[in-house]
Amino acid sequence: MNFQQNFKQLSRTIWLSVFIAVIILSVGRLVFLANIVDTTELAHRGTDLWRALFTGLRFDLKIVVIGFAPLLLIGLALAIVPKAYRFFAKIIPWYAGLIFFLVTGFSIGNYYYYLTYGNHIDVFIFGLADDDTKAVLANAWADYPIFLSFISSVIVAFFSAIIVRIAVRKMQQWEWKPQHKGITSVSVFVMILTIFFFARGTLGSHPLKRYHAQVSDYKVLNSITPNGLIALEWAKSDYKKQNKFHSVGKADLEAQFTKVVGNPTGQFTTAYNAYLAENKPHVVMALMEGMGTNVLVEDNYPENDLLGALRPAFESDFVFKRFLAETTATINTLVNMLGQSNVPTISHSSAQKVEVAAAAVRPYKAAGYKTIFITATNGMWRNVANYLPSQGFDEILDENAILKAFPEAEEFRGEWGLSDEYAFKLAEKELKEATQPLMIYILTITNHTPYEVPENYDVKPIKVSERLVNRMRSTKEEATRLSETYQYANNALGEFISDIKQSSLGDSTLIAATGDHRLRGFTMSYPNDLPIIHAVPFYLYVPMKIQQQVPNEYDKNRMGSHKDIFPTLYAFSLSEANYYSLGGRNLLGTDKVTRFGYNPEMTFTKDGIYLNAKPEKLYPWASGIEISPESIQQDTMHLGNDYHTLQTLYINGQVKGVH
Repeated sequence: MNFQQNFKQLSRTIWLSVFIAVIILSVGRLVFLANIVDTTELAHRGTDLWRALFTGLRFDLKIVVIGFAPLLLIGLALAIVPKAYRFFAKIIPWYAGLIFFLVTGFSIGNYYYYLTYGNHIDVFIFGLADDDTKAVLANAWADYPIFLSFISSVIVAFFSAIIVRIAVRKMQQWEWKPQHKGITSVSVFVMILTIFFFARGTLGSHPLKRYHAQVSDYKVLNSITPNGLIALEWAKSDYKKQNKFHSVGKADLEAQFTKVVGNPTGQFTTAYNAYLAENKPHVVMALMEGMGTNVLVEDNYPENDLLGALRPAFESDFVFKRFLAETTATINTLVNMLGQSNVPTISHSSAQKVEVAAAAVRPYKAAGYKTIFITATNGMWRNVANYLPSQGFDEILDENAILKAFPEAEEFRGEWGLSDEYAFKLAEKELKEATQPLMIYILTITNHTPYEVPENYDVKPIKVSERLVNRMRSTKEEATRLSETYQYANNALGEFISDIKQSSLGDSTLIAATGDHRLRGFTMSYPNDLPIIHAVPFYLYVPMKIQQQVPNEYDKNRMGSHKDIFPTLYAFSLSEANYYSLGGRNLLGTDKVTRFGYNPEMTFTKDGIYLNAKPEKLYPWASGIEISPESIQQDTMHLGNDYHTLQTLYINGQVKGVH
C-alpha cells in the first residue's frame, strides 16, 4: 500500500515538474524568437516556424526528462521504505528548483550568446576557459545583464519550486484508492517507458539528434530550435572531437586535392621572376580584430568616418569586398590561415608542435626571410608563443616586446592588451632596422568588447545610423562607442600604411590586411544580408615597381576568402617558390581558374551565394555586395564543402600520418 501511495505521489510530482520546466523553456524560446526574428522572413515560412517550435518542444522534453530521471529512479527505490521516502519527498522541490534554475539560466544565456556569436551555444563557448578568462568575464559583465539574469533565474526557480512543494504537501494528504499490484506494476512500467520515449525523442530508428534542428533555410529558426542545455551538450561533444586526430588514406587525400585544386599533392610553384629574385620585398600581413563588412557598410564619409587614415589606401589600392572570413573566432582564423588547421584547439593540444608542411610562412623561410609574429596582447594567449614557432615563425613579439620598445604604451593598456597603434609601431621599427627581408604577421586586439578608444586618440566624425542601433539591439551611445573603436583600429592601420609608403620602404614592402571575423553582436536579415554576414574586406598594397614586374589583373568583384591571401602574397613577393594550397588562389592572377569564398555557413561563387546546407538555392549577385533576394535553382555545387573536407583530411594526415 505504501509503495502505491508513494509512487502515485512521485509520478505526479515528476510530471508536474516536467511540465513547469518545459513551459519555462518554451516561453524562453518564444521570447528569444520574438527578439531576433525578422517578421517579414516568417511570412512564407509558416511550416518552418511550426517545425522549429515542435522540434524545440521535443528537445525540451528530452533534456527535462533526462534531468528528472534520477529523481524517478531514486524515488522508486525508496518508495517501499515509508520513512526514507518521506525524507526524500522533502528534497524533491529543492532538486526541481535546481532544474528550473538551470533551464531558465541557460534560456537567458542562449539568447545573449546568440547576440554575440549569431548562433545558439556552440563550441566557441569553451573560449571562456581557453581564452583570457578574466578578460572574457569582464567583457561579459560589461556587455550583458549577468546579475539581473541570475536574479531572474533564481526568482523563476524559487516560485516554480514553491508550486512543486505545495503539490507534494497536498498529495501527502490525499487518500489514494488501493489498486491491484498488477496495475501498479504496469503503471511503473509505462512511466519508465514514457520517460525513455521522451529522452530518446522519437519512436523511429534514429533518436532525436542535432540534424533534426536543421528545420529551415532561415538560420534564425535553426538557432532557436535547440534549448541552451542541449546545445551545450553538442558543444561539449564538438570540443572533445577537436582534440582527436586520425590517420588518413593517401588515396582519399590525393583524390580530394585533385577535386579541389586540380593536382594530387596541392603543391604549386610561383613563376620565375628576375626582379623578385634580386629584390625580395618585405611582406606585412595584418589580421584586424573585428574588421567586419557588417559594420564597414555603415561608412558614410564625411559624417560617419569608419576608416580614418585608412581611407586613402582603400581608395587607391586593391580592395576585395566579396570576401569571406573562414571562421567566427580569432584563434580559429589564426591557426586556419597560418597552420592550415580547421581545428582551433590545435594550438594548445598535444599536436601543437607538429610542423605542418603547408604552414603559410614556410615559403618565406625557405626564401631567406625572417618571419615575425607581432601582437599587442600576451604571447601565451591560446599558447600561440609555443605553437607558431613550429609553423615557421622565428620570433614572437608580444606586449612585452612592445613595452620594451615603447614604454609609454603601458599608459594606454586596454582590457585585452596594448593599443593597436603600438603593434604597428613595432612592425615599422622592425622593418626600418631589418638587415634581411621580413615577413611580419600582425594580430590586432583593440576592436573588441568592451569597446574603448585609447585616450590619446582624437576621434574623427561619427554619426551612427538607426540601422546600426537596431542591428546591435543596443543604445545609441553603445553603437557610437563601437563605431569609434572600429575607426581607431582602421586609423592605426592606415597611419602605418601611410608611413611605409612615404618612407624608403614604400617601393619594397607589400602590405595586406583583413578581418579575423565579422564584428559580433549583430542581428542580420536573411537573405538580403548574406553578402555581409560573414564578410570581411581584404586590402592589399603592392608597390608599383612590383606591379610592373608581375602580370596581374584586378577585378574588385572576384570572390575569395582567407585561404586566398597567402597565394596572392606569394605571387608578388617570391620567385620560383614552392608552396601548398588547399584551395587558395592568387586574387590578382590572370588565369581563369575557379575562385570561391568559403565560410562554414555559406559559399561565394562568381554567380552568387549559397548556404552550404542548401547548395541547390543560389542567390545571384546584383551589384557590389548586394544580391537578388529571390533564389534560383542551380546544379548542386559543393565547392565549400569539398574544401572543408580537404582541410580536415590534410590536418589529420599531418598530425597522424598518411597510410
